[in-house]
Amino acid sequence: MSITNYSELQASVASWLNRNDLSSNIPDFITLAEAQLSTDLKTRSMEAKVTLSTVAGTKTVALPTDMLEMRRIQVVGTYNQPLSYRSPDELSIDYAANGSGQPVVFTVVGGNVELAPIPDAVYSLELTYQQRIPALSDASQTNWLLTTWPNAYLYAALLAATPFIMNDERLPVWASLYEKAKESINGVDWYSGSTMKVRSR
Repeated sequence: MSITNYSELQASVASWLNRNDLSSNIPDFITLAEAQLSTDLKTRSMEAKVTLSTVAGTKTVALPTDMLEMRRIQVVGTYNQPLSYRSPDELSIDYAANGSGQPVVFTVVGGNVELAPIPDAVYSLELTYQQRIPALSDASQTNWLLTTWPNAYLYAALLAATPFIMNDERLPVWASLYEKAKESINGVDWYSGSTMKVRSR
């Protein structure tokens, strides 16, 4: 059985579990699998880049809802200006006067990036970040992970299903297969295990 889209993945999960009474539960298993995969994977395919816009007089900008981890944020211009991170307390102390100008530092509070100085105009911010695994659905039948690593999706979904169906003896099997798939994916990229080195200055 091929696993090239969401419908085929659901059918494969049912087949591997040898159950035909879980059609309403299998989407939940896949959602749980995506949450686990988003936590466990560190791969370049999860890298995303987006441009955010500031509002003059407003110090916060909403971050993407699918962001897991920030890589870099910079003001885009003739010369791109990377912003430096400060903790919320440091930013409050260092910029207590609430001055305005082009932002030079940032912190993260909840789902927002907070900038200082407070933007005095509209600035374009280029954000590079690690993105959550795009969720599969009836309307969105595939994504990069299912296309490239269908085994990881399958084993993660089976692992999520095992406690629900109270088939605990299969848990070590699915866990082992999932771990191997996860290590294979993470092993592809230089920042998750290869021998590529960063040049020292």
